[in-house]
Amino acid sequence: MPSRALASAAASVATQQAAAALHGVFAVNKPAGISCTGVLDYLKRNLGLAAGATPFAEHFAREAELRATGRKIRRPRTPLDLRVGHGGTLDVEAAGVLVVGLGRGCKQLDAYLRGPKAYVADARLGLATDTHDAEGRVTLLADAAHVDAEAIRRALPRFTGDIWQPPPMFSAARVDGRRLYEYARAGLSPPAAPKARSVHVGAIDLVSLSNPAAGHAFGRPARLPADAQQYYAGGRRQWAAGRGQPRVGDVLLAYANDPAQAHMQLAVRCGGGVYVRSLVHDIGRHVGSAATMLTLVRLAQGALRLDRDAIAVDDLAYVDRVAQAIRHAQDLTASVEPSLSNTLFHPAGSCGGSPVHRSSADGAPAGRAPPAYAQNANPA
Repeated sequence: MPSRALASAAASVATQQAAAALHGVFAVNKPAGISCTGVLDYLKRNLGLAAGATPFAEHFAREAELRATGRKIRRPRTPLDLRVGHGGTLDVEAAGVLVVGLGRGCKQLDAYLRGPKAYVADARLGLATDTHDAEGRVTLLADAAHVDAEAIRRALPRFTGDIWQPPPMFSAARVDGRRLYEYARAGLSPPAAPKARSVHVGAIDLVSLSNPAAGHAFGRPARLPADAQQYYAGGRRQWAAGRGQPRVGDVLLAYANDPAQAHMQLAVRCGGGVYVRSLVHDIGRHVGSAATMLTLVRLAQGALRLDRDAIAVDDLAYVDRVAQAIRHAQDLTASVEPSLSNTLFHPAGSCGGSPVHRSSADGAPAGRAPPAYAQNANPA
């Protein structure tokens, strides 16, 4: 028995040494429903534990419980002394490519933070919320009967190129040393208006538009990765016939997926610092209506793409899988010059049989069922 304990301790030390020796960047597929910090916390607590790691579904549920308290999450120290970071925040409800840095690789993250990114965003037309996304409360109900594909496409050039964009009130931008979302949650106005920032939007393409009441239809929405699709269609967002329409002051989530209402899907290529939900909000206002972002998936960041380069969150417990992902990213970035022209791999304006994520006929990634954290997300 003592020899077995000694062997286990030696293996643990060897694993920690192997984890500490990892340096570089790699891409992970961040699920919707957890913060970027929550993903990094899972990495720090479980890297090297392999099959003995905490199941990601348990970590996901625990993070959801902590967020539900409304208090700042304070996490205890982790057993591994790892330097980790990420190359650009995705909101809790957003999914897709999250570039992670380990050790000396953290020095490379600033280039990803400022560099090109590609997204696909679904939006509801005819209403606005205080957060500019589905988690917010409805602030405006507007007529959308006149909104067709031509109206949206005419508006898009106004929001491309180098533009000035103020951060939304529910964001992590600071005013007078305090996060804007802290003012918003407390019902306070910041002492000064947040300053608009110069950002670059390379292109916005209308992938699809459905406006059943007005008889307008264009394109076909891109198929999202199966775990993201299941998350966005279920839980608190799951549509129930007969629910009716939201009123001003209602939280949008329960009404977001009403198929009888107008929806659109946009593909966005941009540089760092762009708030896609603000773009959606402003486009809706510009066409004489309103719009709110419902889903957001980051398809690519720099040369790293969701469909071919991102590992699953469950892989973060395995040193060999993370090491392989780092080597893959090194090889890829050495051979591909990141640019806005090669980051958006979904064809603009059409799905045309090219789903956003490699899929089997039923929409799930080939050979893999949606993970438990997607199946059980957002319990009603």
